[in-house]
Amino acid sequence: MATGCSCDPRREKQHRDAGTATAEFAVVMPAIVLLIIVLTGAAAVGFSQLRAFDAARSAAREIARGEPQAAVVSEAKKHAGKASEVLVRSEGGYSTVTVTIELPAAIIFLSEVEAAATARTEGSRSTAAEAQGQHTSGGPP
Repeated sequence: MATGCSCDPRREKQHRDAGTATAEFAVVMPAIVLLIIVLTGAAAVGFSQLRAFDAARSAAREIARGEPQAAVVSEAKKHAGKASEVLVRSEGGYSTVTVTIELPAAIIFLSEVEAAATARTEGSRSTAAEAQGQHTSGGPP
């Protein structure tokens, strides 16, 4: 004969556990979204920093070749983007190119990235051409 209890202990445990996976997922989901946002922001900062370094190095190579300042700035903006700021300073035979890139407003912990590269100034192209012309025409080297 039946005891009159229709409660199965296994069925009761399954009923108590129903919905726990959904609740755990709801607790963890904001942390996962925050992690994705932080990683995306860090990647954007990193890529912008790499662009700034590449632009500064490229512009410094132009200086070393003796290109005019307009060509140096143009080369830097080609790599860093039109909205970037490029500053060229010359001191004691060396020139330093500083490239600043403004970051999107969504990145709240940093507003801009900056990179600089230095190269020895070899002189302008016109000076180099004149020196070559003097040397080949029999003038003093």
